[in-house]
Amino acid sequence: MKVYGKSYIYMPAFSMKPGTEPSLRAYYALNDVDSDQMVLFANPDFLKNVDKFWKRRGIRAKRLSTGLFMVSLALGLCEEVTIYGFWPFNSSLGESTVKHHYYDNVLPFSGFHTMSEEFRRLWQLHKEGVLHMRIGSCPAQVG
Repeated sequence: MKVYGKSYIYMPAFSMKPGTEPSLRAYYALNDVDSDQMVLFANPDFLKNVDKFWKRRGIRAKRLSTGLFMVSLALGLCEEVTIYGFWPFNSSLGESTVKHHYYDNVLPFSGFHTMSEEFRRLWQLHKEGVLHMRIGSCPAQVG
């Protein structure tokens, strides 16, 4: 964990019941070793309000993606937001296979998330200048 330095780790303690126990375990484990990382949990009221906000705007999913929650949080905290990884299709613009998550390709249950609808709403925010969405490859970092 040292490679992450002083950083925050978001855990879904209150967003879904199966997330509570592992989230609290991570919190206590990092606390016990005086880690530089701080585990953060979203306020349940925030989670409910974000859900209502997006549902009023047409997203009809059993559950919003964690990514959409994080974008919502970033829009409330940051002056500028750039997002990457919200591509809802199985292949990229260059026709290469796209994983569902950056770390695996396990798909959610059918109807659980509405990734294409989330993408459309976020793309609209991109077109309005509210955020910047990267849909191609990210440029190589210098330095």
